[in-house]
Amino acid sequence: MRLSLQFPQLAKAELFEDMPSSSVSEFIDSCELRTVPSGMVILQQHADASGMIVIAHGCVEVSLMNVDNHVAIIHHAREGETLGEIEAISRQPILASCTAVGPVTYLSCPVPLLAARLTNPLILRNVMRITRGRLLRDNQRKYMDQNYPLDRRVCAYLLRLSDRSNRVMQSQGYIANLASCSRQSINRALAGLRAEGLIAVEKGKIRLVDRAGIERKLAGQ
Repeated sequence: MRLSLQFPQLAKAELFEDMPSSSVSEFIDSCELRTVPSGMVILQQHADASGMIVIAHGCVEVSLMNVDNHVAIIHHAREGETLGEIEAISRQPILASCTAVGPVTYLSCPVPLLAARLTNPLILRNVMRITRGRLLRDNQRKYMDQNYPLDRRVCAYLLRLSDRSNRVMQSQGYIANLASCSRQSINRALAGLRAEGLIAVEKGKIRLVDRAGIERKLAGQ
């Protein structure tokens, strides 16, 4: 089956905004389909860029390791998001590692194919829009990390990590690492959210009971 028919949701990806459906299908069908298990590194920091990936299903953790081997988790990319395109276009090494969180299915677009597609001005424009969106997202998260109290920051992490079923598969220790605080502090923040009826903890996993309420709390309402 053609990839464009197998993954019709990808036609709505930001990379393809304003493009004719025939051009989108041609692009998707020219890519290579790959599936990797949880924990597999899809893009390795400092490695040469071999191309761009488009996530078809699953979640990918984007993380950066500094010279002291300290790891910072930057983002959790999901369905329709692209990774590695800037390095592939600029022919520069990968800036951050991209690791599967659970099984991940993605489309691989090698450098020569991506270079050929960049002749389409809409693709080039959309890549620039994606890059601008990342800068805006990172600026907003930096502001949040420096100015928001822990309970509101935890709301942001839960919204970021939750899947379509409003479940967070990562551990409380993982969230503590995101927040750069102790697990005890995270436990207290989660207990407060549970008391407000916003979340439930079932078999050690967090479920968002009132997603809209968590969004309001994040907004300070």
